Amino acid sequence: MNILKYSAALLAATLLLAACSDDAPQAPVIDPPTFATGEGAYVLNQGSYYSGIAGSLDRISLWRGTYTPGVFAAVNGQSLGDSPQAGIVYGSRLYIAMYGSNLVWVVDKLTARIVKQIETREPEGICAAGGCVYVSNNDGYVTRIDTLSLAPTGQIAVGPNPAHLTAAGDYLYVSVSDGYNSAGGYADGFRVAKVDIAGGAFRKVKDITVGMNPGPIEADSEGNVFVVCRGDYAATKPVILKIAPDDSVTDFAPGSNIAVRGTTLYAVYNFTDWTTYESETTYKAYRTTDGALLDAELLPAGNLPASPIDIDVNPANGDLFIGTQPSAYDYTSPGYVYRYTSAGEFVCRYGAGVYPCAVIFY
Repeated sequence: MNILKYSAALLAATLLLAACSDDAPQAPVIDPPTFATGEGAYVLNQGSYYSGIAGSLDRISLWRGTYTPGVFAAVNGQSLGDSPQAGIVYGSRLYIAMYGSNLVWVVDKLTARIVKQIETREPEGICAAGGCVYVSNNDGYVTRIDTLSLAPTGQIAVGPNPAHLTAAGDYLYVSVSDGYNSAGGYADGFRVAKVDIAGGAFRKVKDITVGMNPGPIEADSEGNVFVVCRGDYAATKPVILKIAPDDSVTDFAPGSNIAVRGTTLYAVYNFTDWTTYESETTYKAYRTTDGALLDAELLPAGNLPASPIDIDVNPANGDLFIGTQPSAYDYTSPGYVYRYTSAGEFVCRYGAGVYPCAVIFY
């Protein structure tokens, strides 16, 4: 979730285990190139815009079992910038949506060196398909970036405050949140915009009606799309809806953050009723095709994140990574990334930056 919106709304080896620690940060060093998918990952730390804390990019070497903070700043000699929201590795490059800095960084995925800076207004979500990267802009648009020229090649209107987007088949699915209109009940949201991208097309074809304040959105291997409708952070609780390839919508499960691998959906339900300050957090796994509950208690009770922000799954082996704040009310202290096997077994905890909002695999 975009922390600006949130604040406004509420205002398994010994080497690996040794590397998963909260000791003093290591000196930033770039690992040797690792070419196989699943051998490396970046951690995107959002920072705190209102407290003047810039975002940062860390690296986990899954090959060497080490965690290296601040790789972007160390390699490029400059700050990552304000309020990074999401990132994706596509081809040989990492693309990072920088909401507060109004740009997308394009960096080499192996060295973290800057390739290009692409200016675009308030980018939040990002995905890739068919040789293009697509960015949801909080001002109501989706921007298309060609990955050869690294230049924007089009922009279309989708609705107020689009949050995230995903690709499935010949289409993009964009969650339209109306997220700055909490006073009006997010009335112009409640939809996912469907955008045709087949054969070079780039046009919105329809709106699909969903729940209140849609945000995180993912697709499975069968063409189903899952969107988290975050509610109003009070009476209306977060829920996951399923959009089938025929655009029919059904309730799927409770959830505030999701990660999908193949036909397995991992759901974090982390809800605080800010009128009563009562909280509830669960971790479950479901089969995407029929909604069957695969694991009702996915993570071990003794090693749970304090206040989960994000969940990501390694596409190579299914390991789960969960970013967390130190507490539900702390937006300025360094957070953590918890690592689990695909079966939910605890591996270790990494000390991360402020508000670790995404783990990006390559």
